Amino acid sequence: MKEYVMIPFKVKEDRLDEAKTAINELISNVREKEPGTLLYKSLQLKKDPTSFINFMIFADKDAHMDHRSAAYVMDFVKKLYSLCTDEPFPIFLENFDSCGIADGALEKK
Repeated sequence: MKEYVMIPFKVKEDRLDEAKTAINELISNVREKEPGTLLYKSLQLKKDPTSFINFMIFADKDAHMDHRSAAYVMDFVKKLYSLCTDEPFPIFLENFDSCGIADGALEKK
């Protein structure tokens, strides 16, 4: 069963570029090393560019645990927490309903 997680966070304004670099590095690693991560999307709020939401869909619990235990993820978390105004916290979600082309593509995995 797929696992859905979102993590909202706000970075210090003077550390925004560092945060964006760290996010890009993390997503590069996820793209290359995590076939069980079906989606990892980092979204930046238009009205507040220091605020982000990272949204993830994992193929299953094992894929999620593989992600969480990866050394590059642990390094990212340490770095990100030092750049944030408050400690980020994950929000675990359950799929209720969906539609669209992207949804269909994820169902084929």
